Amino acid sequence: MYGLLSLNTIGHSINSMLSDTDLINKYKIKKSDVVVDIGGSMKQHTKINIDTLVDLIKPEEAPYSPTRLTAKNFVKCDVTRDNLPFKNKEFDFCLCTHTLEDLNHPFILLEEMSRISKRGYISTPSFGCDIVFSHINFTDWLSGARRVPGNAHHKWLFLNDNNTMVVIPKNFPLLYTSEFQAVGWKGEPELEYYWEGKIIYKEMKDVNFHKLIDLYRDFYKAHTKEIVKGRVLYFIDSPYYLLKENVKLLFKRK
Repeated sequence: MYGLLSLNTIGHSINSMLSDTDLINKYKIKKSDVVVDIGGSMKQHTKINIDTLVDLIKPEEAPYSPTRLTAKNFVKCDVTRDNLPFKNKEFDFCLCTHTLEDLNHPFILLEEMSRISKRGYISTPSFGCDIVFSHINFTDWLSGARRVPGNAHHKWLFLNDNNTMVVIPKNFPLLYTSEFQAVGWKGEPELEYYWEGKIIYKEMKDVNFHKLIDLYRDFYKAHTKEIVKGRVLYFIDSPYYLLKENVKLLFKRK
């Protein structure tokens, strides 16, 4: 087993979602600091002075809530393939919030953030939050009529083991089995990871499926008080959600 996760797990890095003011105060981000934001076009930081925003799309092109670029500079980059076009330790602080879980290959970016920035902050959905099955939703492209564990486009789950970020494949067939169906999570919504100098991470591969199953089991056992299990694939969702989604679908068709 992976020495696994002192399974106080998500450890000291987890809190509730931090606001910009919280980040500034907690991590002593100065106005004079040169800050880079990786993947922040969908939701820009408003109270932190961002020098450079790195993303595949500009904030003005964001599909849901387009906004005007507030950073001084914008750099278009495919962070899953390309090295970041910056010098070593060019930035004082790096922000990467709710981006890593979306990437097919987040490991180049983890190495590059360590290289270009003296210190930084990463947040992702917590492991527990991202395995809870959604309510039925007829109009949302992420789930349709079928309930899904967490967000359907997320590819990785994250834990913090003594300040080592553990990156775990999000295996949907495994989460669909009866053993791992969760309908509620009472723990923290986010994993928050802070580093100085270098990001320490460990990739858990799913080539050995039995080890991955054991890892998931260890997490469930360590969080029996936070995880609410239920059979989400064998019964109809709450009448409230069925009515709500049918009304939404009716208005959408007009």
